[in-house]
Amino acid sequence: MHPLISMGVVAGLSACVAAPATPRGPQPTYGPSQTVEYRGVAFQSKLLAGQPGRALTPAGAVPVDGLRVVVAPFADDQGRMAKDVARIACDRAGGRFNTSALGTYVNGAWVFEGGCA
Repeated sequence: MHPLISMGVVAGLSACVAAPATPRGPQPTYGPSQTVEYRGVAFQSKLLAGQPGRALTPAGAVPVDGLRVVVAPFADDQGRMAKDVARIACDRAGGRFNTSALGTYVNGAWVFEGGCA
């Protein structure tokens, strides 16, 4: 099963009972798969709602919030290139890619949880 097809969009609602939340400005959008050309090769990308990711810092791993960025097809040793493609996909969606976000290789795709905010 193709990882981009098998992923569902998770929607969550939350309510704030204290002070109203301050608007964070424009947020990246998610939706259908998009083709990203990189170094003459076409890759598929998808931005999805997801769980917080992790980023490495000198103090250790810290949580990062944002959309999940999934890019494919890649081999497990192509994480650097996958991160470049994920950054392009996030930029196109109006977000800012967190280059410190850790990626996970899953069945031919690289997944960056919380990578696009």
